[in-house]
Amino acid sequence: MSENRFIEKFQNKTDSELEYILENKKSYNEQAIAASIHILKERNGKTPELESVESEIKLEKERKEIACEKTIEEQKKKNNITDDPNAPELHSKKVIMVFSGLFSTIFGAVLLMYNMKQTDNQSGRIQVFIFGILYTIITLVVVNLLNIGGNIALIFNIAGGGILTEYFWNKFIGKEFQHRKRSWIKPAIISVLITIPLILAAIYGQ
Repeated sequence: MSENRFIEKFQNKTDSELEYILENKKSYNEQAIAASIHILKERNGKTPELESVESEIKLEKERKEIACEKTIEEQKKKNNITDDPNAPELHSKKVIMVFSGLFSTIFGAVLLMYNMKQTDNQSGRIQVFIFGILYTIITLVVVNLLNIGGNIALIFNIAGGGILTEYFWNKFIGKEFQHRKRSWIKPAIISVLITIPLILAAIYGQ
């Protein structure tokens, strides 16, 4: 409580002013409310009114926590994420889309190929690999021939990611396949390490 800056700030407020804050809790932040309760307790002791306010705050906090947990569970269900330790760890559709957009479709294809390895989809891996290579080459050729900007290339990459996640994933893994979420950090580091030399080569090779 000593770290609450509102305690010192509210010391000169009257009881009525502090009670007004508690009556209008929605207009004040959590620290301001806590400081008001703290000061009123110091002045008047623990009154039934303050106990009632504290109970209301506790119940509201619990309701928010329950709502937050429910939202997280609904999001997991929507994305077919499970906590089942027997379910395979896969890179999510969102991660594949982001990698495809930021780096290129072939990077998203590699992540999807990893997923297919985890789910024993050998034929799917081959098709995704071929698609990733061909789509990336076509994107580079079109961008260079037409001399179009990076924004158009980004659109091509995102479209490629969409094909990977909405066609190949749904066809070979299954739209509602339950899986655990795999970390994206290691693939991100590898992708950056691969991309930086290519960018430098493109800049200094001109």
